[in-house]
Amino acid sequence: MLVLPNRVDLPTMLEIEKALGGHGRIAWMVESTLMPGEAVMNRLRETRSPGFVCAINQQGRDFIISKARQQIEMGRHVVLLPGRPQQAPANLTDVPANLLSLFDGSPLHAMPVYAGMYNNYFDSGITTREPYDLLHISFCPPLRAGNQLGARVQAAWMNAQAEQISRLPMLENANLAEMLVEALLRNPQGQLIDGVDDSTLSYRDLLAAAVMATSVLEKHSTNSRMGIILPPGKLGTIANLACILSGISAVNINYTATPEQFEQMVQQAGLTRFITETRFVNKQRRFSWPRSRDLIYLDQELAEQGPWKLKAWSTLAKLRTPQQLMQHAKIATPAAGDEAAVIFTGGTEDKPLGISLTHRMLLAGALSLRSRLEMSPGHDVVLSVLPGYSAAGLISGLLLPLLGGFNMVTYPTHTSGKRLCTLVQQYNVILAVNTPAGTRAMLKAAQAPGVFAQLHYCLCAGAKLPANLAEAARQRFGIELLECYGTAEVVPFASASMPHPATDPDTTRPTLPTVRKGSAGAPLPGVAVRITGLYSAAPSATPSNPGLVWLKGPAVCSSYLGISNADSPRMHGNWFCTGDVGCMSADGMLTILGRKVRFTQMGDELIPHIQLEELLYKIFNVTPEENERKLAVVSVPSRTGGEELVMLSTLHKEVIPSDYLTLRYGVTNMHLPSSWAPRHIIPVKFIPTLPNGKLDYQTCFEGACRMLKIKPN
Repeated sequence: MLVLPNRVDLPTMLEIEKALGGHGRIAWMVESTLMPGEAVMNRLRETRSPGFVCAINQQGRDFIISKARQQIEMGRHVVLLPGRPQQAPANLTDVPANLLSLFDGSPLHAMPVYAGMYNNYFDSGITTREPYDLLHISFCPPLRAGNQLGARVQAAWMNAQAEQISRLPMLENANLAEMLVEALLRNPQGQLIDGVDDSTLSYRDLLAAAVMATSVLEKHSTNSRMGIILPPGKLGTIANLACILSGISAVNINYTATPEQFEQMVQQAGLTRFITETRFVNKQRRFSWPRSRDLIYLDQELAEQGPWKLKAWSTLAKLRTPQQLMQHAKIATPAAGDEAAVIFTGGTEDKPLGISLTHRMLLAGALSLRSRLEMSPGHDVVLSVLPGYSAAGLISGLLLPLLGGFNMVTYPTHTSGKRLCTLVQQYNVILAVNTPAGTRAMLKAAQAPGVFAQLHYCLCAGAKLPANLAEAARQRFGIELLECYGTAEVVPFASASMPHPATDPDTTRPTLPTVRKGSAGAPLPGVAVRITGLYSAAPSATPSNPGLVWLKGPAVCSSYLGISNADSPRMHGNWFCTGDVGCMSADGMLTILGRKVRFTQMGDELIPHIQLEELLYKIFNVTPEENERKLAVVSVPSRTGGEELVMLSTLHKEVIPSDYLTLRYGVTNMHLPSSWAPRHIIPVKFIPTLPNGKLDYQTCFEGACRMLKIKPN
């Protein structure tokens, strides 16, 4: 049959030969613009192996498939032998989409083969080229010939990669405490820069302060979890690091939560004590603070121990090996599967749900993100502005710089555009992860194009990247905003766009895409993506069409606090249902279209509410305002069965029959089916939104049902 490896170097080639019965049983297939490396070509010459060279741009598809069929009919496996295209680090495959999709609809059955290359150290734990410490080769179950064969091969590669990475020795034996101590002592002159006052703390002193804080935790902790109510900064970093060193689970609390949400978090995690700072308590007066006796003021506790103790621990860290320091400081050595932290879902559709993050999950998330970045330890700088109660903040703003040896600049407010611009320029920040709202604030505050000259990775997480924001960044500053997709249940992201790879003008090798307008990029290494129907967990036969997005991997949540998998409709075996609708392109790029509740299924048609809302603004000749919604679309049960669309509008004080004609003709004039026209228009005084600015869909839905006197399902 047709054998499709994701990449081939000489060791991989030898293993495939051995597994398939020797080079005499194989016909190698080579594409003329993607010739293999010299070592592989030398092997072909030495063994005089049968095979053929094809040219996609010159020969017809039928001719290439017929050449493969001839070899298969002669009793040989046809093995694709890809060379190395121009691409970003840790790409899933070296095979371009046009070569892979060549076999869609052909009569050839295929066997995907995934070659994974790994090292036993964090900085290059997942790699795609020699030298490497470990080579894992997975022969996936054969796939029957037919449509979307390329997409099915991509899915098989992702599954194999997720399984391989989950079994890496580094993750099987993950001990964050030990790895952090070793990383900080390996880079003792690394710096944590507090963006509030530009004060610095070396990584050796940071470790010393965290060791001091472990004694504070030992004195005050009453259970295995400790609440942390602190923004990004020195004390927030020390508190999280101290919890890891003590074997206590860090539970970072959302300090913008409502009193009800805070109470739910406390009850789920069983919290009794909370680490915070005097200055932050005074500043965040609107937060529903616990009783003062339950608060541990870390700034006061460290001040009481005195600067001499910090100096003593810093000196000891300088003179001891990591193992000796750990033993002297009585640093915990938990198992990989033990809980290291707890975060909570945003509570946009229900109450916040607690997610237990193990040492293994956190390390897997940090490892996958690190593998996609071309950054230099001891030199490059990371901007840390997302709070620790988000998976993105915990990984990109804390574990990644500490484990990777990068300097970090912290700031407590991610939307303070003017100050963030100053920090980015002053410290030559190369990586910044922020929300679209925070990124917009930075772009508005920037006074000159040179502000972002060194900013190579500007990742936008937490919400869909608006197209106008991405275009403004491109035109005004020449920077590419990189959309990421993630939920609280996957650490830190499921997928992320990356900068265009550096291209060599003197080569004809193809370039694999890493960023595309509207896309959230390729899944991070170790994350497998499955697209299904809206009401099914079975893989879709056409993943390029919109469907539910499911995730699997070592950094993906497997259960919620106090809820078993059997009781959670979002868990199906090892797969997690995100509740988002998206699709996968032929070259493995994930596009997120919105939440499932923001789509309506009418027959075989899937109507996206967000896109429909944009059309409605045009139909009624109204410009949408950034901070105020004027209309919203919801889907309610129909009295005749199924669903029907409803438009909530602040544009109408009363509705007249001509409004419905305007809707119907407006939709059809845009060459869309009449089913896109909402059946009802309900005048409202305002459109409810959540604290994060997103539509409060549940309130809108319940209000629409009440106004129409419809019983919600």
